[in-house]
Amino acid sequence: MEAGVAKRKATKSSGRKKSTTRSTTGRSRGVRSTAKRASRKRATKKASSARAARRAPAKTKAARKKTAARAAASRSRRRPAAGAPSALSSAATSVRGAVAGAVAAVTKRLPWSADEQDAIELLETDHRRFEELLKQGEETTERAGSTRRDILETLTTELNLHELVEEKILYPALKSHPEARDIVLEGYQEHHVADVLTGELHNLPPGDERWGAKFKVLKESLEHHIQEEEGEMFRKTRGIFSQEELRALGAQMAKMKADAGRSTEKKPR
Repeated sequence: MEAGVAKRKATKSSGRKKSTTRSTTGRSRGVRSTAKRASRKRATKKASSARAARRAPAKTKAARKKTAARAAASRSRRRPAAGAPSALSSAATSVRGAVAGAVAAVTKRLPWSADEQDAIELLETDHRRFEELLKQGEETTERAGSTRRDILETLTTELNLHELVEEKILYPALKSHPEARDIVLEGYQEHHVADVLTGELHNLPPGDERWGAKFKVLKESLEHHIQEEEGEMFRKTRGIFSQEELRALGAQMAKMKADAGRSTEKKPR
């Protein structure tokens, strides 16, 4: 009888040991499986990042300067703002700007002023160019991959130069005047939106079904920006600065754009 009891105890002890061994083995396998899944996720994420980096557009010198200008403007926004302009002051500035714009439209047709473009005229020339490129891009199809790439490349390069001269020259000159401060701050943000959208388009294959939809959003965003600049912003600009001051700003813009354009090289994407 004692031998039977001892045998049953030994059997129970052996069973418990086997159960513990199986449990430990199961946990080890589970840990190894989890580690493998985590390793595969890291490898997949790394590969995706590498592919995105290969597709991302290389930053040109103009784009780097524009980013620096935007950072400087952001730092200046943290300083106490000048007093808010009165409604009468803002209205007076807009009226002066409208009158100055009408005078500029007339004098622009005179022979002696043909080669003395002011800052606003230079920017409006860029705007007409963007409208042309945006129209061409919107009319492409998924089969026109090469055409889409060329249009986007040209638009991005020219947009970077345009934003650079605005953010380095015009916007800082305007922002110190309370009646123009809000519209200038909106301009910085609208530039940022355009940069985000062009970057996302560069990361999409031109045959992707989302490319056309995203390009249309970029077109609508830039058209809105152009409308705001050529309306309220440029009216206030002409109301704040004299024609001589606008020509001086235009000369600075033309030089900066030419210098930045010479240093911009097309790089494979």
